[in-house]
Amino acid sequence: MKEAILMKNEVSAEAKKAQFMVEKAMGDITRATRKVLMDYVSKMYFSSFAKAIAYLGLESEDAIDLLNNMDADTRRQVEALAKEYQKSDTQVISEVEHIITASGMDFTDDYKIIKDNIILSGKTFAEEAVQNFQKETPIFQKKMEDCLFSFEDFQYLDDRAIQKVLQETDMQVLAKALRGTSTEVQDKIFRNMPQRTATMLKEDMEWMGPARAQEVDAAQANLVKIVFRLSNNGDILLTLKEDCFK
Repeated sequence: MKEAILMKNEVSAEAKKAQFMVEKAMGDITRATRKVLMDYVSKMYFSSFAKAIAYLGLESEDAIDLLNNMDADTRRQVEALAKEYQKSDTQVISEVEHIITASGMDFTDDYKIIKDNIILSGKTFAEEAVQNFQKETPIFQKKMEDCLFSFEDFQYLDDRAIQKVLQETDMQVLAKALRGTSTEVQDKIFRNMPQRTATMLKEDMEWMGPARAQEVDAAQANLVKIVFRLSNNGDILLTLKEDCFK
């Protein structure tokens, strides 16, 4: 009976080989997975750190303080990567925006203060302040632009500027942009297009049905971009409530 139990518990050579192969394969997968993950985290760490350093400025006091806290090998890799970036690079801006947003910081009140006061600060101050701010803090560009000009500010553009913008605007995009905006903005735009075109646009808006908020925001942002492009090219004069930039 004892001999039979031993024979029953005995593992054959074929089974041992199979067990070895299974354990080895599982181990290979586990080790490879961990290595890929560690390599990814390491590279992402270096890349994120390098972009942040580039944004701060490689020679800045803050950047130097951060680099001094790294071991020699890590510092060498981060510095090498940081030299490949410029503060204004899209990927640097995107990384910094992500970091700031993930931190939970909210600058809504600050941007509202800028929006409410920039037009009262005077042309020279406003232009210099905005230029310096965009140079030193080139993140959240859209929010900064909204402080200077938002879709609702179309009502303050002169007729020639409105007409220039409309020449480069798709009517379907315009129809979406006008959904939910103020009567003042709608009237200003309708007055600056041929009556037949305005009538057709109003009909399109009625037949369009409900539009998603994201679609309306995107359409309005598209028109605001056209305004800034035309302004930067000198094709229109960007004037706000108090003619701050006139």
